[in-house]
Amino acid sequence: MKTVTIPKTKYEILKRQALLYKEIFRYSPERFFGIEIYSQKRIKEFKKEDRLDKKTRDRLQKILKSI
Repeated sequence: MKTVTIPKTKYEILKRQALLYKEIFRYSPERFFGIEIYSQKRIKEFKKEDRLDKKTRDRLQKILKSI
């Protein structure tokens, strides 16, 4: 096994960073990042709103072909 040495100041900085991350991620992601759980009904609404009508789809395909 090899030994790696680092300056004490660098070690202290890394130690403080580790403690900071530990405190941040101690909380559940839902509370910290505001994760939402969607119902099946809401997912269907997203899918419906995500569709393109034929006119828009044709225009988009024409633009993409010209690139």
